[in-house]
Amino acid sequence: MRKLNALAGAVGLLGMQPAWAGDEATQPLPQRPAWGAFVSFSPTYSNNALLSRSDRRRDIYANPDVMLRLDGKLSSDISYRLYGRSSFNAFAEETFASETFALVGARLTKTLWDWRTSVSFEHRFEYSGVYRDLLFIADDLMISTTRDYSWGPFTVSPTAQFGYRFADVAEAERYRLDLLLPIEAKLMSRWSIVATPLLEAYWFTGGLNDGRQDIVYSASLGLRYSIASNMSLTTSANYEWRTSNVPLRHYRDFEIGPRLDLAF
Repeated sequence: MRKLNALAGAVGLLGMQPAWAGDEATQPLPQRPAWGAFVSFSPTYSNNALLSRSDRRRDIYANPDVMLRLDGKLSSDISYRLYGRSSFNAFAEETFASETFALVGARLTKTLWDWRTSVSFEHRFEYSGVYRDLLFIADDLMISTTRDYSWGPFTVSPTAQFGYRFADVAEAERYRLDLLLPIEAKLMSRWSIVATPLLEAYWFTGGLNDGRQDIVYSASLGLRYSIASNMSLTTSANYEWRTSNVPLRHYRDFEIGPRLDLAF
């Protein structure tokens, strides 16, 4: 769930964040730039807090996530978003696993053959703990594309993202590919079943990580309740399996918990 929440913010178009993605995907952007905000909070149980191959420790962590954004249009078919975002994972016992990021970014989006295709840039700060020690500063350049297919109560949103990270610490530099398929099945007016299979691939290019290759397979399954048009509560479980050509980077993790999403 840590990976899914972070990726949802990076792509910014996913059905897995309905209160956030829905207002962009289904409503026309105003002619004048408009400010907005997205807030998410998810207390979560993990059976591998340290994401370790052998030292598996159970714990609970809190994950607040806040984004401020300015949305507008450059033309009838090109929209933009300027945004700032910050989020942290604060563990109750295994505080060594706590982490934080903060970023500012910009994104251009154009619809091509019914696919919403975006180019984005983010200037990112990574911390250990909750805004404690600065680990590195990075610039992420990404391209992503997504579209929605609907059949009766079912909606699927195939999404792909590819990017490169430049960083002031060589070990953090890498290419990244994300392939995911958010799925929603409406049960009744306010209830839905949601699922997201996800594949992440990393190719590191610098420092001690030069030549390292990681692949992460994960899947989530949950039940969503739409409290209002801009608010939803989703309880879901997520299983993650990471493989790597560096044996110590192998791990498996299971997480479960509720997430409250609110868009303004």
